[in-house]
Amino acid sequence: MKINKKTILATSILSLGLLTAASSSYADATGTTPAADTVVATVNGDKIMKSTLDGYMEILKKSGKANKQAALDDLIATEIALQEAKKAKIIDRPDVKKAISDFTRNVLLKTWTKEKVDSFKISDEDIKKAYDERVTKLATKEYNARHILLNTEDEAKAVIKELEGGADFAKLAKEKSKGPSGSNGGSLGWFKAQTMVPAFANAVKSMKKGEISKKPVKTQFGYHVIKLEDSRDAKLPTMESLKPQLKRVIAQKKMLAYMEELKKTADVKITLPEEPAADKKAAEKEKAAEKTEKK
Repeated sequence: MKINKKTILATSILSLGLLTAASSSYADATGTTPAADTVVATVNGDKIMKSTLDGYMEILKKSGKANKQAALDDLIATEIALQEAKKAKIIDRPDVKKAISDFTRNVLLKTWTKEKVDSFKISDEDIKKAYDERVTKLATKEYNARHILLNTEDEAKAVIKELEGGADFAKLAKEKSKGPSGSNGGSLGWFKAQTMVPAFANAVKSMKKGEISKKPVKTQFGYHVIKLEDSRDAKLPTMESLKPQLKRVIAQKKMLAYMEELKKTADVKITLPEEPAADKKAAEKEKAAEKTEKK
């Protein structure tokens, strides 16, 4: 068989693991067994099986490049490269042995974890409880407001006086606001309070429809004069739409609890030397900083 040189060059960086996984995943999907498999090519006596070719073809179809002859050329070139690697006794090198060991550990861990997580029974009651907990944390109100942003408190107070005298809010926003919404009459559209800085959000939540803030609201951006146009109940996601996400979260929690139980009965001996005092303090500071960032 004539093999395209470009194919060999391309497959010199082809992942052998990808092709092996392709064969395995194809067999799982089609029910192909070793007994039903056939040899599609031999390279220096080593067999390439139809299941491997079919699995590789499935991967190629996703990229729109599924050509059976080209795919077989890839597998042949890959087998030649693998045989050359064996001749070079790369597998005896310590770094390669470690990489194989790490890969094996990862496959075992990933497979066991997935199967264990899938085995957990999650009831409708579990999902309902998780949904209720999630929904209580979501904003139940949305607000529609305008604002005029000014550099100083005195400027903001002057604008409030003008508004109390009957001036049009949108017109004043276009004339005096320093914020990007000024050209739009200060309109911020509909928003949830938690999307705004705390001082602004708190002011809006305490106002009534049509009300203008009686005092300037100070934030890191300057001084705001706010008008609440309207408010409404926020549309909350349905339990059905969140169900897949909630199931994953519940399964993760069950897995963590299961691992904690295993740790209680495991014979663990820690031989890591204690950190020097200076390093320990630095680690504690780093942990404290991480907690602050999460908040």
